[in-house]
Amino acid sequence: MVFGGNHASAAELASLMGWWRDAGLDVLAADEPCDWLARVERPAERAPATPTMESPSRPAAVPVAPERPAPPASFPDTLPAFQQWLATSEKIAMPLPARVAPMGDPASGLMVLVDLPEQVDTANGRLLSGPVGDLFDKMFAAVGRDRQSLYLSAMAPGWPTGGVVDRAMGVLFSELARHHVALARPRALLLMGEQPSRAFLGKGFVEARSTVHDVALPGGAVRAVATFHPRTLLQHPQQKRRAWEDLQLLMKLLE
Repeated sequence: MVFGGNHASAAELASLMGWWRDAGLDVLAADEPCDWLARVERPAERAPATPTMESPSRPAAVPVAPERPAPPASFPDTLPAFQQWLATSEKIAMPLPARVAPMGDPASGLMVLVDLPEQVDTANGRLLSGPVGDLFDKMFAAVGRDRQSLYLSAMAPGWPTGGVVDRAMGVLFSELARHHVALARPRALLLMGEQPSRAFLGKGFVEARSTVHDVALPGGAVRAVATFHPRTLLQHPQQKRRAWEDLQLLMKLLE
């Protein structure tokens, strides 16, 4: 394989791939390009992200995203109607049987957002099932929460055909997620993984974690914390300590 005209050694390739995995990359290659960030401005330059080993003594709010225009009128303006729309709308290019509904209590004050349902979730009819879901449940049990005391949703309402999110779908899923959070109005929002962090904060979760962010949405700002997706923690269990720090920071917002 050649990078920039130079032949990379096996060690260099392994190092590069490892870095991307740590950053939350889930698919190394796909048939079609995937751009979840078509409408998110990216800084032209920024310093390499250095994960913080210690949580701040108290949450510090950082404004990170300007308020965006209101969503198209085709998006329902109440949470129950929007949940039904996600499950049935033909405007989402995704087979109805492949969709997995959000779960939990929207009135709990805590909303947790991931990128996609796991592939097995379609068959199980439950968001974050299998080993990824088992780890998710253990993480929240450690802070005294379960699925009935939070509101769990994915940016995409189901597993896309072939597991590929193209440019148009990525833009739509980002708009859906922001509208969803604006309707739910949680006291705190946990962004698990790369795509939720970039859609709401304009930066990857490695750079965004260890800080409380104010996300501007129609109706008012929502305070958010970014952390690892459970599937990344299964691949890199050495990062569980950092994820625990993020959960502790999140709990401070809810106290």
